[in-house]
Amino acid sequence: MSPRGKMSVSYGLTVLLVVTVAGWMAGVVLVTGRGLWDTPGLPGLLLGFLLVYSCLRMLLRILKQWHLTVKSLRLFRSCLHPGWTKRLQEEYKSWNTEILVVQDKAFVGLNIGLWRPRIVLSTGALAQCSAEEVKGILLHERHHCLKRDNLKLFILTLLGESFFYLPVIKPVLAYVHTWQELFADRFAIRQMGTSLHVGTVLLKLAGGAGAPVHGTALQFAGTALDYRMLQVISPEEEVQVPLKLQRPFLITCCFLLLIMVGGSS
Repeated sequence: MSPRGKMSVSYGLTVLLVVTVAGWMAGVVLVTGRGLWDTPGLPGLLLGFLLVYSCLRMLLRILKQWHLTVKSLRLFRSCLHPGWTKRLQEEYKSWNTEILVVQDKAFVGLNIGLWRPRIVLSTGALAQCSAEEVKGILLHERHHCLKRDNLKLFILTLLGESFFYLPVIKPVLAYVHTWQELFADRFAIRQMGTSLHVGTVLLKLAGGAGAPVHGTALQFAGTALDYRMLQVISPEEEVQVPLKLQRPFLITCCFLLLIMVGGSS
């Protein structure tokens, strides 16, 4: 199976697993009446508590994400560099993606937003990179925007935090995130016809481009820098990213077995 296919399957099965487990728990609580308000035994109480906790955790996480996005956009717009923003907006008008350039000495390159992602660059990144390197960064972030990677990653993060008792989600999250970065690099390399410019930007990041003044994430760097460097150095070889599922899968299976036995008792 290709890496993209493996990523899609692991993502889909993880979401399906969570939906199935949540649905089964809700069925036990609602149909048998073993919930928080009418609980004849500990299994029903535990299932009811876990389900309510997960739902509340999801709601709070969604609200927090919305607040952070609004706050970050407000911050970015408050320190916008009008000249560079207008220039890049006009140059990449055909993308139909908003590009914001903020005044920050550090290296900032990211995309923000779940439904309508925007690309954010800093004047520090522009100062440290050539025109071709800047284009490589923008193409990388454009791929994230086109594929709605922020939304996909947020869904997995949301499920992992809310259903913490299903540890199989975390390695899938790390795997998907890594391949999102690798695919974004491949997109930029294909569009530019060379891996040189993406590679030089990665080298600058590996050498330490500086921490953002405003505390924003160096999203272009991602969490898969080693794999990305390997892909640039040896483009003819397929990067092998391990999906470490054995232990989390066993723990998840044990938990599901326990709640199934408890829920049927």
